Amino acid sequence: MLDLPSYVNREIQRDRQPNKDYLKRNIVIAGRPEFEPLPIDDTPFLQEDINQIFLTTLERQYRDSQVVELQQFHWLFLRQNQTQWELVNMFSIEESLLENIPPQPEESINGVFARGIRAWLKGCYFQEKARIIEEGGSR
Repeated sequence: MLDLPSYVNREIQRDRQPNKDYLKRNIVIAGRPEFEPLPIDDTPFLQEDINQIFLTTLERQYRDSQVVELQQFHWLFLRQNQTQWELVNMFSIEESLLENIPPQPEESINGVFARGIRAWLKGCYFQEKARIIEEGGSR
């Protein structure tokens, strides 16, 4: 979990459009995940093999000469396939810590944070494979 902000920050940089004004931002920290699922039966992508994970992040945005901190809440739906974990869907809520803006949940499966999570999951998979090989085993 400690590496997740680095993965997301790299995706934020990749997402930046050259020669365009962009909002300078970075993820500072990702909070402890919660694994207790919400009791929801009516979601099309919620199946028996899907795990729900909740986590929070703190993001800093630099707007002109002002620093704005945003707390984000992420609801991830993950499934473990035969080789690694896969992000099935994701919803996020962004809440400003300085402004009084009501949070609005939105599907974020195609966003920069979801791309960072996918890269992080892939990195975790390869780290685990390297550890197993180093120990002389195979999976």
